[in-house]
Amino acid sequence: MSEHQGFHLSAALNGDGSHPAAPARPFTPEEYARLVRGAEAGLLDFVTVEDGPGRLDSALLLALAAQVTDRIGLVPLGPTTGDATAWATRIATLDHLSEGRAGVRPRATTSNAEHARLLQVLGTPEGDRRVAELFARAGEFLTEATGEWGTAVPSPQGRPPLALLAHATVPYRLAAVHGDVVFVTPADTAGLVAIRKEVESLREEAGRPPGALRVFADVAVVLGGSQEGADARRAALEEAAGAPFTSDAAVFSGTPEGLADLLEEWFREGGADGFRLRPAVLPDDLDAIVSGLVPLLQQRGLFRTAYTARTLRGHLGLAAA
Repeated sequence: MSEHQGFHLSAALNGDGSHPAAPARPFTPEEYARLVRGAEAGLLDFVTVEDGPGRLDSALLLALAAQVTDRIGLVPLGPTTGDATAWATRIATLDHLSEGRAGVRPRATTSNAEHARLLQVLGTPEGDRRVAELFARAGEFLTEATGEWGTAVPSPQGRPPLALLAHATVPYRLAAVHGDVVFVTPADTAGLVAIRKEVESLREEAGRPPGALRVFADVAVVLGGSQEGADARRAALEEAAGAPFTSDAAVFSGTPEGLADLLEEWFREGGADGFRLRPAVLPDDLDAIVSGLVPLLQQRGLFRTAYTARTLRGHLGLAAA
């Protein structure tokens, strides 16, 4: 099947997994490279990796992974702060090392003090004003940084795709203006339909053509060979954490077959262009995605059976930049 039939699929490879009680393992750079190779064996469009306090640099981890993979897209975190030229150079370097497979997940960032003040006023008019200002600054940063790719810091793809996580109108607007992919977090099909409608309206308002922005629904996943097995895994994680497994995204517990059903429904009825799956435990749930979910999607004609493009923009069916 071609790159543009069915839907797109990606995975978040963050820490030990998306569950706070995921068993701690020594995830060395080499182990991350192994995870990315596994995701490539499943023909995923791309993986995302985050960093922060106590974590290794996501772009450097993916630079290593670029040397041992050939096709899969590589998307590190890119906080919208600091020097815009350095930001653009970091991503362009990864794009060169991967021969056109880099993207970046911009994140609007505040100082610790500003973040604390923002939390105190969220949900008030003052909080709304501060959030709007934060994302306006992020938009200005992205305009400056991505402009560098066309001038001082050339990149093989011209413009590596920008993939933004968004939960509400203000970040949806940032994604609609600047993004190539937007990760959204619906709870159900109706919620996805409503989000898709709002995002498309904002894209149109921004003057961008249809198809310029891919809408990916995020889903945290706990997989098992049976429903009972998946429920038992989730229960053990929740017992270890001392709390139910909740997330900003929907949480799915079940079999690969059940997950395939959900993704098909959200694709056909919800309007999702693709999905970013968040494995609860790494590498366990990533392995289940690759060995269990992907073959089912292929059998249903919903996912590629081979890569036919070499760049991340090509996997996503985005116009050349």
